[in-house]
Amino acid sequence: MERGRRLGTALLAVLAIGVLGGCTTEPEKSAEPEKSAQGGSTAPSPTTTPVAAGPPWYDGVQAGAAATKVGAAASPCKLAITFSVPAKWKVKPVEASGEFASLAQQGGATARCEIDAKPAGNIGFIRVWTVDKGGVGAQAALEKFVAGSSEATDVQYRRTKAGGLDSFEATYLQKSKLTGEERRGRAISIATGRSGTLLISLGGMDTEEFEEMLPAYLLAKESVTLTP
Repeated sequence: MERGRRLGTALLAVLAIGVLGGCTTEPEKSAEPEKSAQGGSTAPSPTTTPVAAGPPWYDGVQAGAAATKVGAAASPCKLAITFSVPAKWKVKPVEASGEFASLAQQGGATARCEIDAKPAGNIGFIRVWTVDKGGVGAQAALEKFVAGSSEATDVQYRRTKAGGLDSFEATYLQKSKLTGEERRGRAISIATGRSGTLLISLGGMDTEEFEEMLPAYLLAKESVTLTP
């Protein structure tokens, strides 16, 4: 798909991936706990960290250059963690209430912050989610989050690090409600201790957009620290 065509369908892409601050998409419905039939592993080995240069993990991709700090007191989103994103990505808190509140919910997590890639030339978002119920570990929170997404397939998990913090990460495919095509998504969960579990997710209009935005997600992942 050519860049001009993809950027020319920005409005349709917003409908496809769901802007949380408005009523542009139907709320995602929580699914039953995922089963192996979805593809990939549902209970990753605690000692195995698969490495793949291309799909599904893209371990050969390098993190982007840091420009904006997210999560600190001066940030538009005050969070229990801080991390960096590249230049031009727009940071804003998620404000969904009343009849739109369900748009900010997925698999027991609530969206709190949205970092929009459109000013940087891509169609997609990094989002930060907090787990609604306390005491949920990183693995359980992530599995429930992915199971709550729409038609997730080829789900794979691994233990990893977010900055210096132990974390759990998932890669998966989702079918676009707009085009019917599969697009890749990524999410990582981080247990922060007293502040509970947070998740960072990356989603875009299609897999090509996802791949172009992946350096920004990796920058966020690698720069995570607990907010003082």
